[in-house]
Amino acid sequence: MRLLGGDGPLKGGRLMVLGGANERKAAEGLKDVVPRSRFIDLAGKVDPVTAFACLKQARLFVGNDSGAMHLAAAAGAPTLGLFGPSDERRYAPWGPNARVVRGPRSFEEIAASDPGFGQALCHMMDLSVDRTYEAALALLAETEPHATRAAHPGTANG
Repeated sequence: MRLLGGDGPLKGGRLMVLGGANERKAAEGLKDVVPRSRFIDLAGKVDPVTAFACLKQARLFVGNDSGAMHLAAAAGAPTLGLFGPSDERRYAPWGPNARVVRGPRSFEEIAASDPGFGQALCHMMDLSVDRTYEAALALLAETEPHATRAAHPGTANG
């Protein structure tokens, strides 16, 4: 977790995991990524309204094309949508703080090589950690509270 690590832009931050009850097992695997005091496991534990309230406080959301991704964008959290076998032109998160990143292959290239999208996980593996990290850094820089203030003199941001 370079973002939350000692040299990361979110150093000392907390990792919140959202998802459905069927994703609880995957969330378990993340418990060793950050200290227990900095891990918030909400997978399968909260309703969408509660998730939305939590996302309103998030400094960054990183996740695949999902309901949680769209909820994060709607909450105004800086949202980085990870795309592979879905078309970001149709399913990208909406909002001024929402961005997408995909691997080196376009949606059309993936569709041509796997018309039935039977290898969805494989297609997501095209997206490297480095590419995702760079996109997250760019989004964090674009959404810094002081950057907003500088862009709109005279406005107060808390």
